[in-house]
Amino acid sequence: MNYLSDVNLRAVLAVLIGRAGDSVEISNEELYEAMTRPGGQHDGFEINETPTGVRITRRSGAGSDADR
Repeated sequence: MNYLSDVNLRAVLAVLIGRAGDSVEISNEELYEAMTRPGGQHDGFEINETPTGVRITRRSGAGSDADR
């Protein structure tokens, strides 16, 4: 599995938001920063199927948040 379809992505978001207590607040600044990484780099995601579901790992192309 190399990518998540829109339907799968919505399902992942529903699970994660449920785990976070049914509400997640994200500021416009956080959204903008996530969309526009320095140097045109974008975060990538490694998606692996597991025996019981899927594992999604963030691969940062611009270094960690501590580097900014």
